[in-house]
Amino acid sequence: MGGKMDKPDYVDQDWTSLTEVKTAKWADMMEEIKEEGWVITELRTDMGFTSRLALKPVHEGKRRGIFIVCAGGAFLFKSSNEAKPVAEYFYRAGINVAILDYHVDPAKQKDSDKLDVRISAGEDGLAAIRYLRLHADELGICPDKIAIGGFSAGGMLSAYAATQFSYGNLQAVDAAERVSSRPDAALILYGAMSDSGIQDSGMFAFDFKEQAERCKYDPVRNIHSDCPPMFVFQTHKDDPRHALLFCYELAGRGVPYELHTFGEGPHGGALYNGEDETPLFKHTSRWAPLAAEWLEEQGF
Repeated sequence: MGGKMDKPDYVDQDWTSLTEVKTAKWADMMEEIKEEGWVITELRTDMGFTSRLALKPVHEGKRRGIFIVCAGGAFLFKSSNEAKPVAEYFYRAGINVAILDYHVDPAKQKDSDKLDVRISAGEDGLAAIRYLRLHADELGICPDKIAIGGFSAGGMLSAYAATQFSYGNLQAVDAAERVSSRPDAALILYGAMSDSGIQDSGMFAFDFKEQAERCKYDPVRNIHSDCPPMFVFQTHKDDPRHALLFCYELAGRGVPYELHTFGEGPHGGALYNGEDETPLFKHTSRWAPLAAEWLEEQGF
């Protein structure tokens, strides 16, 4: 292709004003889906916030899998255009869906300060998987077909869940802790980032103790052969090295994956269909039907 790539729009973002707007829109969306009959369940409390899972009424008929949608927002906020419209798209494709209302911290605008909130958000993802698996019968879903996926920070959260899961502790007092938190599939949607500098040697912490701490929770550094199949999507306008190197690590450890990179489209484009405050990039918007087909092939 050649040529100099444009700097992504989010690099010079006014995060303070954007956070206020996005936070208000997220609150409106949560009220909207509640009025539409989505069931909202509290998951875990940490850092003064209780994460929640919003479940859209499941499809009638035979049991199906479910896709937990995690919006992005730099762990400062959650973008509603990467939540409800996306969930409804996959619901129309025949897949049950839920939206994760996970931990963020608007005060932590520097990436170096976000490790604790990233971990808490990742634990919200694991808690959502355990909840759905524990209550699969009453919810009418398949306990062995639980996918998690998301955009940007939501993709990082999903990658955390796909690499930091456990198979449960049979001696745990809490029933949810006794079931597996392993997702059966993960969708990493412009969110295959590394905290420890896999794509940029300049990310090294210059302190081995701090670097070790970054690597401890870095999804790229924690990929192992028992990770679930993954669907990875990124655009060339958003540094494709993230997705390429992430999938290189998946391939090296024998983890099934499908990778799609598209030439056009900015970070944060969600469905890229020109609706719900998203830009229109017709070709790039093909990622969504490809992902739905991939989930269908996985048995969802």
